[in-house]
Formats: sequence, C-alpha cells, structure tokens
Amino acid sequence: MNLSDGLGKEEIVYKSLYRRCRELWEQPVTDWDELVRRYHKAGIREIPTEAPSRMGTVLTESDFFTENVKEVVCFNHLRYCPPFLHRLEFIKIIYVYRGRVTLYLNDEKYELQSGNFCIITPGIRHTVFSGHDEDVIINILMRVSSFSNAFSGILMEQNILADFFWKILYTKHSNRVLVFVCSNDAKLDRWVEKMMDESARGQHASNLLMKSGACIFLGIVMREHLQELHLKEELTDEVYVLPAIIQSMRSSLKTITLDELSLQFHMSETDLKRYIVKESGYTYRYLLRDLRLRRAVELLRGTKLSMERIMEETGYSNMNNFYRSFREHFGKTPLEFRKNEEILI
Repeated sequence: MNLSDGLGKEEIVYKSLYRRCRELWEQPVTDWDELVRRYHKAGIREIPTEAPSRMGTVLTESDFFTENVKEVVCFNHLRYCPPFLHRLEFIKIIYVYRGRVTLYLNDEKYELQSGNFCIITPGIRHTVFSGHDEDVIINILMRVSSFSNAFSGILMEQNILADFFWKILYTKHSNRVLVFVCSNDAKLDRWVEKMMDESARGQHASNLLMKSGACIFLGIVMREHLQELHLKEELTDEVYVLPAIIQSMRSSLKTITLDELSLQFHMSETDLKRYIVKESGYTYRYLLRDLRLRRAVELLRGTKLSMERIMEETGYSNMNNFYRSFREHFGKTPLEFRKNEEILI
C-alpha cells in the first residue's frame, strides 16, 4: 500500500467541484441530487447528474463484503467526497492516519486530527468530509452478522469497549458512537498498514489476517487508549447492565439458570425478564438459546470436539434438542455445518 498516492479520478472530480463553490459543502447533503440542486441554485450548471462514486442513504454489508467469507475490509476514504448523510448495516472504524477529517453526527460537527479515530455502528446517521490532498483517512469495516464469532475474544474482555460491542449485538439503543482523541500511535498505524496491504489483494486477501489485524488493533485500543475515549451518546447507567448479564450468561452456559442470574443482579426473575426484553427486544429464553448456538458454532469451527462434548459445553442435556435447535437456527445440523464450513484463511 502506498499511503502517499495521488488523487484518484473520483477525487479529482470532487475536488474540482469543491474548489468552485466550497460554501455549498459546509452542510451535509442527503444525496447527490441535493448537491446538484445547490449548484444549480448558485447558477453553476457544470456538475455531473450522477455521483462519481457510490452514495446511498443506507450502506449494506453486500455493498462492501462482496464475498461471503470476508468479515473485515479496509480501504481509503475518498478525499473531497461530499459529506452525504447515511446509515450503515455494519461496524465502521474511521481512522485518521494522516491529516484531518470532519465528522458530522446528530447535527453536531467534530474535527478529528491525525491519530484520532471513531467507531460508528449500525443505524447511526452520519457522514465525514476530508478536504485536503494530504489527508489519509482509513475505513475499517466489520460485519455485524458474524461479529460475535469472529471477535469473540474481544467480547470476553471486561471493559467499556467490550460492553459497547455487546450493546451493538443485543440492544435496541441506536446512539452508538465512540470517538478516541489521541495522538498518533505507531502500533496502531502499523496494524492499519498491514490491513490495508492485505485488503489490497482483493479476492485473494486472507480473511484470517484481516480478522487478526482488526483484533490486534482493538486489543491495543483496549490496553492503551480507553482513557482517551469520548462517548458521543446519552445512555443511562441501566443500559450498561445488559452487557454484564450477557457476559455472565455466556461464561456459564452449562449451568446458568434464571434464578441464579436474578440473584446475581439483584432483580426478581420477573423484573429480570422484563429488563432483558426492554433493552434487547429478546426474551431470556431466546437470548440464552442464541448465546448457546453461537458458542456451538465457535466450537464447530475452531475445535475437533465431538458432538457430545459440544452439546455439553453449550448447556444442552439432550442431543435431539441440540440438533433441533441448531437446525431451526442455521438450517442444517451441526454435523452438516462442520462438514460444509470452509476454513477461512
């Protein structure tokens, strides 16, 4: 990867438009048509009728994860691209490798400098703008659909970032943005460079190396940069109880009971069940089943344990129940899953 590459063809078009009338770019747009209307209103007709690059109010996993086996992708943010408001169906880390970028979030504007980064999660309406040739802004995208399996080690940590990711997976709250205001960290730079190098291989990029790079990046953040975290969300302390409940359930899948959980969190069983439904939208029974089956997938993918052992490790006492639940959730039996699952490298 060459981090000093010149402007690409889309960036050249965007820069030309930006330099003609910078004031029209000061507020985000909802789509390309809105920017065209602004230019026409200002008496400028020379503007393409279609955006030179992809724009959309909702960006989906299929827009960027073109291969089912890929769980992490990494690429440069286009300089001078208009700040168009959009939502994501995946997790995005915006990393300022060099220069600066403007983040627009919930009608607020934040300036991020070299070394700063933020984590944007699904459902957040946001946009960013980079307006200098020397800017190098890196987007690191991670699937939500396979996050708990691909990054299970991150989820088992005991800190605010792990809790943050649990909320992404299991709560209904939508104000989920973390901003880290810190100076350049050579270690983070190095792992971003490695991910960029690997991602540049396209279809030949190693999913294992990309996942490892993202895990190490987040591990360094957890160890060295949590004190530089700025929360951009308003949540009550009550919301943070759910990640603790989930982690407690996940660490005791073989033995956990609703009675033990209610005693641990000082709630009646009825109040605990209501709280879980209110915060996650799932019943206790569904949540426990989901955690058990996610764990089963981890063991099927990453070990050679027998079906009997996996059944026991995930808290099932009956093989028929285990097979029925797995088939209902994934459309195949555990044996079929293990046989057909590709090794992601």
